Amino acid sequence: MASSTHSAQMRALLLGIALIAFTGPACAQWAWKDDNGRTVYSDRPPPAGVKADRIVRQPTNAQTVLPPQQSNAATEAAARPSSDAKTAPVPSAPKSVAEQEMEFRKRQIERAEAEKKAQDDQARNAARAAECERARGYLKAVEDGQRIARTDAAGNREFLDDSQRAAEADRARKIVESTCN
Repeated sequence: MASSTHSAQMRALLLGIALIAFTGPACAQWAWKDDNGRTVYSDRPPPAGVKADRIVRQPTNAQTVLPPQQSNAATEAAARPSSDAKTAPVPSAPKSVAEQEMEFRKRQIERAEAEKKAQDDQARNAARAAECERARGYLKAVEDGQRIARTDAAGNREFLDDSQRAAEADRARKIVESTCN
């Protein structure tokens, strides 16, 4: 019975060691070859002395590390763009969470402003339509010959005569033309 317990403990220990051995490199963001040719895994960038061509893996949001320049003249001439050739745009690194959050909030603000503008336009159009309807009704009343009364400065009521009615009809037509177009 003791041997089966001992054997189970050994299996658990070996499993734990294997797990640690295999998950260490998986969690590391950086991997590079050291001077002895061994692969080094780390969550930090390699030391400054490590050449770019020895870096095996780096985080996707890290700046791209360029390999060292070769002294071959043909390689340099091929790398140099001609004066009439268009240069390709440099792909940008993936956006950080903070940048994505800022863009999201900016889109929310823009959407809210657009909705407010649309509501304001809708309210303005509704008010203009109501004003147009009111002006048309008043013009119809003036043109149909209904008795229209005004109140003078003293508070007395006076009815429009024919010349006043014609002037009021012209004024109402101008209001209809300006508000209903």
